Amino acid sequence: MPAPYSAKAIANYFLPKGHLTQMKLHKLVYYAHGWHLGFTQAPLLDETLEAWQYGPVVPSLYHEFGDLGASPIERRAVDFDWETMTFTEPRVDPADRFVNRLLDRVWTVYGNYTAAQLSNLTHERNSPWSVTRECNPGVRRAGIPNDVIRGHFAKRLEEDPHDG
Repeated sequence: MPAPYSAKAIANYFLPKGHLTQMKLHKLVYYAHGWHLGFTQAPLLDETLEAWQYGPVVPSLYHEFGDLGASPIERRAVDFDWETMTFTEPRVDPADRFVNRLLDRVWTVYGNYTAAQLSNLTHERNSPWSVTRECNPGVRRAGIPNDVIRGHFAKRLEEDPHDG
């Protein structure tokens, strides 16, 4: 299994699907990572999500798109290859059927929600975001442990296997 992926690769999967703000993109990537952990026990992302004021945030995506504020994202995330001196667009491996199907499902379930609605969902009591914020009072950007995310989504699967 090729995972974990860069958050930019996951973002580039979602970006062509609709007019996304960075808040909505962060939440979609969070749900993809969470459900991947719930199903496989392994991380989808190669970095740690952080508990910011408005929910889970992926630092690399904030650095990539932070200049846009709440405006729709109209470009893809890119990496710079120092060896070839070129920009590349990270992508999910098309042969990775599980991840592609998971991302399609995340889009189907969460794609019609607004950024604010997704943010509210991530703020629910005992969510990984709320647990991390409660355990780290006063810390603005505390990392959300994968074990906390994994436990939350695995529990949701146990409660309703059709939820994911």
